[in-house]
Amino acid sequence: MFHSSPSKEGWKVTSGEKIISTHKTHAESESAATAAACGGRAAHNRGARAQAILHKNDGTIREERTYGDDRRKTPG
Repeated sequence: MFHSSPSKEGWKVTSGEKIISTHKTHAESESAATAAACGGRAAHNRGARAQAILHKNDGTIREERTYGDDRRKTPG
């Protein structure tokens, strides 16, 4: 799971407690989080899944993107 969220310096991408990257803009951070989640194609082919959780400026979740096996089968 990769989070794109605001930080004191701008925006950051995290996975668990680890900061993966930092960015000046919201758009750059979202792009990096999405790329990180999509980057594990080999894992997806084995049936695994990854998520990009995209936060708003206030820190609340704006959007969740699931790649791979989404067991919930919800639209979108």
